[in-house]
Amino acid sequence: MEATFEKPMIRGEQFELEITDMGTDGQGVGKKDGMAVFVAREGNGPIFGDTVLAETVEIKKRFAKARLIETVRPSVFRCAPFCRCSEECGGCMLQNMAYEGQLALKEKQARDKYARIAGIDSPDVKGIAGMDSPYRFRNKSKMAIGNGNVGFFSARSHKVVDCATCKISAKPAEAVAAAVREFIGMRGAVVGGRLIEPGILRNVTVRTAFGTGEVMAVVAVNGNELPRCELLIQMMDEAVHAIGEGRYSLESVALQTGFGNVPEKCEIIAGRRTIADVVGGMKFEMSPQSFYQVNPAQAVRLYGKVSDYAGLAGGETVLDAYCGVGTIGLWCASRAGMVLGIESNKGAVLDANRNAVVNGIVNAQYICGQAEKELPKLAEKGFSADVAILDPPRAGCERELLESVSRVGAKRIVYVSCDIATQARDIKTLKEFGYEFVEASLIDMFPWSLNTESVALLSAADVALK
Repeated sequence: MEATFEKPMIRGEQFELEITDMGTDGQGVGKKDGMAVFVAREGNGPIFGDTVLAETVEIKKRFAKARLIETVRPSVFRCAPFCRCSEECGGCMLQNMAYEGQLALKEKQARDKYARIAGIDSPDVKGIAGMDSPYRFRNKSKMAIGNGNVGFFSARSHKVVDCATCKISAKPAEAVAAAVREFIGMRGAVVGGRLIEPGILRNVTVRTAFGTGEVMAVVAVNGNELPRCELLIQMMDEAVHAIGEGRYSLESVALQTGFGNVPEKCEIIAGRRTIADVVGGMKFEMSPQSFYQVNPAQAVRLYGKVSDYAGLAGGETVLDAYCGVGTIGLWCASRAGMVLGIESNKGAVLDANRNAVVNGIVNAQYICGQAEKELPKLAEKGFSADVAILDPPRAGCERELLESVSRVGAKRIVYVSCDIATQARDIKTLKEFGYEFVEASLIDMFPWSLNTESVALLSAADVALK
């Protein structure tokens, strides 16, 4: 059916617009005469709650694009950015919005997506759990390297913005970046009889275990080796150690080799294969390429909510799909009969098994493979589960996996996602397989961005949850 609007829009038309939402690229979103209008993100705006003067630049059948001319009435949530790179860096697009405004926006967007995409009338969303202090929360920072800069890509480009300070990253990330920056500055120098050729550096990823202070650096290069890598390791080690009071130590360095965006391999070149973290009294080990929640403070809230929604009494079989290093399933294991995890990353499966051992958990086992392929095989063999925990990548779950969850008889599904749009799409599919949406709780794992984590509870339609 063709969309109809109160009044046709004209290209070049200027008008006032209230920004009632924000798009995935930080655009301001409002409505004029019933038509959605996307106002491109420029400089310090627009943000949720602004009233702006905009000019139409492109008109489609269902929406229009506009440019920002000026902010007529600023949002009550508007504030000054805290980073000098805020207008260039593509990482923190909500720096000019007060934290309470970010939480309000994210909760609104979640409700809208459950209603619009999943087709749920008045979705029961239990609010959003924010952080007491939304700074220095990231335990993993991937920094691009280019033209002598070490930092993050500018929005919608491959220009590297040199960020000497990043207030959402752990301090070891800044220290490692400074060491890499210094190493790059030695381009062409001969040290120890060998030439420094840092031009092949592509990016560096720093993982920090907040609970132990252990640090891992993963250096990615274009090629098969990094000349004088031992010097870079020494420089990174000294930089991390210099942070102060012996709080942090570089325990592992990995080299990721390859060409373009297709890495060939990742191997440890110094230190241990894993670093260990302690969260909520449990110890977790992680290897260079395994998935681990980036915000450990909020992860405790996330795991607690998953455990609440799982409703375990002590004898249930729990399926933990896309289990990463096993954190969520192991968190629930003491209240379950058995936990079966499925994960495609071989290193993460090794970590998950090790994490079960170091925490004294004997009722968890892991399968290495793609969940959408392995679960149908298990269903064919008669495997059954009482509770299914799904924590897929941003793209969500394949339909085959969702169908298999119903085939193994799960009465409850706890669906964890950092992309509520794909989660809502999958919830709509699960309704076809006999599940009903019960409620969702939001955890703000990513302050200053438009992303949030959702934990949704679904039940089999013939089961009344207590």
